[in-house]
Amino acid sequence: MRTLSIILFALATAVTTTFTTASFTGTYDGFEDEMYVFTTDEGQTMEFDEVSPETLEKYDLLDESFKGKTFKVTYEVVTYTNDETEEEEVKNILTDLTLLEE
Repeated sequence: MRTLSIILFALATAVTTTFTTASFTGTYDGFEDEMYVFTTDEGQTMEFDEVSPETLEKYDLLDESFKGKTFKVTYEVVTYTNDETEEEEVKNILTDLTLLEE
């Protein structure tokens, strides 16, 4: 019975995390305040503080020559519950880039 209670408690308090993939076409604005910043074709600013190592191998985004270039940006949307505030939070992780213009 005690084991069942522990399992039920663990399930009830488990952190829920979901992952979805999304993409957009946008212009790279540069690296500002520890964030990689893009502007979508619709004018929305998208900021990423995490970029996959594979993407950084393809494009050195700290190189100023990529500023103003148009990319197809693929990213992972991670939704999770903050342990301290118990509020749902969203984090975007840049997972792939394709340069659309030279």
